[in-house]
Amino acid sequence: MALFLKYFSGLPGNSCYRVSYPTRTMCVLQGTSVDISCTHSHPPDATLKYTYWFKWRANQEPRDLQSDSEYEGRAEYPVEETGRSTLRITDLRDTDSAEYRFTFITSHYEWKSILHGTTLTVTGLRVEVTPVATVTEGQRVTLTCITSCPLADKPSYIWYQNNGSVTGSENPKNQLVLDPVGPQHAGNYSCSVRNYPHLRSPEETLTVQCTMNNSSSLTTVAVGTVAVLLTMVIFLLIFLWMRRKRASRKALGQRGRPDTGEEPCHKETVLHI
Repeated sequence: MALFLKYFSGLPGNSCYRVSYPTRTMCVLQGTSVDISCTHSHPPDATLKYTYWFKWRANQEPRDLQSDSEYEGRAEYPVEETGRSTLRITDLRDTDSAEYRFTFITSHYEWKSILHGTTLTVTGLRVEVTPVATVTEGQRVTLTCITSCPLADKPSYIWYQNNGSVTGSENPKNQLVLDPVGPQHAGNYSCSVRNYPHLRSPEETLTVQCTMNNSSSLTTVAVGTVAVLLTMVIFLLIFLWMRRKRASRKALGQRGRPDTGEEPCHKETVLHI
């Protein structure tokens, strides 16, 4: 306060020179427009000669935005009323994030404020997937549309899957919950803010890995059981065949030469008298 009083102690006239900013911080979506306003006053005996807005830069002289090449065709002062001024910046860019101040020149004095103006933050959109971007079906997945600062006016968010809007996705909250997640949820997701559907975030891919259902598991078990039983039957048949063959050989060895059904051959003996 002492510094403030010292600054104004040498001003002409009895009335104050003053500039007030109703909004000190603003968060606006990249690609849109913003209006930054202020009110100002000066002594009645001073004639207002010139007013302009500038982007505050440390150790640099103020420069009218309308003559700044960085803002060519994008900065204008649509409201210039007694005691009130508005700066409008269109097609906002990342580089527009800065502090903006208003200044004026009267017949007696040039305003060079030591007070802060309005700080503007320009933000884009991006999608964050929780817990991870590759999940197994049946899990809970949360997609969040993230900005670098809270957007003004609490906008509604719209979600898109593979370039088509998700049914019932418009919500004042910036999250889309998939619980449980399924194969139909796999794809590329992006988000936008209501009234600016053309300003979508970059896409984020969600991959859903499938798991076997119960019927598939039971079928797999059944096939395995049949295979095991079939193998056991085959081994049993081979075992029985080999056992029968060994028994047959053993019986043949005990009987000797097999009976052919013919009489044995006898030599005839001749007796001479």
